Amino acid sequence: MTTYKVINGFAVQSVATDPSPLDEGQVWYNNATYAFKVTTATTAGTWASGGSLNTGKTLTAGAGTQTAALNFGGGPALTNTEEYDGTSWTAGGTLNTGRRNLGGAGTQTAGLGFGGYNGGASAATEKYNGTSWTSVNSMNTARRIYGQNGTGLQTATIIAGGGQQPSGTTASESYNGTSWTNTPSLNTSRCANAISGTQTAGLVFGGFSNYPTSTTAAESWNGSSWTTVNSMNTARGSLAGAGTQTATVAFGGGTTTAPAQVNATELWNGTSWTSNPNGLANARDGLAGTGTQAAALAFGGNPPSTATEEFTGPGVAQTKTITTS
Repeated sequence: MTTYKVINGFAVQSVATDPSPLDEGQVWYNNATYAFKVTTATTAGTWASGGSLNTGKTLTAGAGTQTAALNFGGGPALTNTEEYDGTSWTAGGTLNTGRRNLGGAGTQTAGLGFGGYNGGASAATEKYNGTSWTSVNSMNTARRIYGQNGTGLQTATIIAGGGQQPSGTTASESYNGTSWTNTPSLNTSRCANAISGTQTAGLVFGGFSNYPTSTTAAESWNGSSWTTVNSMNTARGSLAGAGTQTATVAFGGGTTTAPAQVNATELWNGTSWTSNPNGLANARDGLAGTGTQAAALAFGGNPPSTATEEFTGPGVAQTKTITTS
């Protein structure tokens, strides 16, 4: 009888735990679970349900990774903070300035919250140390940021767009851990847009050019100036995103046509946007996002929602059990 070893020239490895890291096409036998397994790669990004927020909220902000995320602000629980461990959310320290429509950057233990709205546009900025928030120097331009993430770290981030509904802004600012500095403006004025990347390599996409008119416009940041790049496929504002300047995932948001809220998910490869065949299970705007294109997290949304969804990007290695019957 022909065996796997004869065909491939080597035997199937028998192990007590699944190997890591995984290589596509790798085959092994797990002698603890008595199962043959193989590694395959996803051909399209997929969304799966994660642990729900404890408090439903909209126009909220986030930071961190898919397995160590930070959520803060948003309505109606304006000072509420929650931390995600990849399975469930737990309460964190409360913001000093309660607000919705704010932005976020950094990590779960070194987060940054800025801007927002609570009876008026805010320039307030706060730092999170994993336990509590501390007020620091304010932004130069008070603005509603609509939950878009800032790009980068607590000590190195940039924000662009935002503004006062119905009009947007081209204003851009960078933060060095101490103070905000005005930087060159966007080419397209917008509010309720999303942003991803780092302080020196960012990507702005979507938003409302003049509410309720949504836009597909996208721009790339090289640390010195903004350049218009290829547009998204679906125009929308109050969306979220995650990733880098050359590998971003955009999801959710609202459009000017029915249905107003969308679950559409798009992938950016540094040159163009591709519509992902699998969208969010819960179509919504006013949500927050964090993580990477390969492992993103979406949470909250309008109306105030506790929904959390985890994204696995295309090309990510996955373990599957081989049935032998």
